[in-house]
Amino acid sequence: MLIQLLANGIISGCTYALVALGFGLIYNTTRTFHFAHGAIYTLSVYLFYTFFNLWKFPLLAAFILALILIAMLGILVDQILYIPLVKRGSSLLIQMLSSLGFYIVLVNLIAMIYGNETKVLSPGIQPTYNIGSVILTRIQVATGITFVLLFVGLAIILKKTNLGKLIRAMRDNPQLISVLGINPRKIRLLVFSIGSALAAFAAILMGLDVGVDPNIGMAAILNGAVAVIIGGIGNFEGAALGALLLGILQSLAIWKISSRWQEAITFLVLILFLLFRPEGILGKRRRIEETAI
Repeated sequence: MLIQLLANGIISGCTYALVALGFGLIYNTTRTFHFAHGAIYTLSVYLFYTFFNLWKFPLLAAFILALILIAMLGILVDQILYIPLVKRGSSLLIQMLSSLGFYIVLVNLIAMIYGNETKVLSPGIQPTYNIGSVILTRIQVATGITFVLLFVGLAIILKKTNLGKLIRAMRDNPQLISVLGINPRKIRLLVFSIGSALAAFAAILMGLDVGVDPNIGMAAILNGAVAVIIGGIGNFEGAALGALLLGILQSLAIWKISSRWQEAITFLVLILFLLFRPEGILGKRRRIEETAI
């Protein structure tokens, strides 16, 4: 029983990790608390539902089309929502509230169009795989494999390529990017598109596994944001590690308490980290003057 719950927690953590990696990539690079990431997460699975279940596109075609559209939406959100606020010199709080407002509007539009009831994307009984005493569905196995491939691929891009160096440079010193003759807006476009696509991967895989309703985005963005914080803001590996830890702890909460306590466990972990290790699992302590930069 315990091993099965741990396996389920790891798979849930893989989904959280994809959301956290996208959210963290956007936040670390642009310093935008991207609440709209939750709306993009929700819309991506509804786009897939439209293409695959309603319009009967092949699964792979529906998946790819949803990813492309969501990546474009991520760019559009940055262009019509965040860039005008940045140009006006709006505070980070104003940007966050605007992002939250976008989330609320888009989610309510989704509910108006598709309804509030749960949509089943993959009807019938899913094939399962036995790994020792652990039983995983085909979608759960695909989720784990997808996370590993995307995590490794993104790590290689960020740490071994010139593009990754530019993204990390913008994270550390945006002014330096402009001095070197590189347009920061191009980096923003890329970061928002990649981050949104990661959210789409997570949402579609989760939707195929358990179905979808318009309210899934809030839990996803909260878990992703908490994972980034407890893993260590600015740390790529920390976001994934924090997400896996959350997934395991939530799964253990089901075993010992009730599924209704999952969110409480999430925020309890966040509070404990903020009190005793605010830099996160893999984060490094910084001087006060560094945090003011």
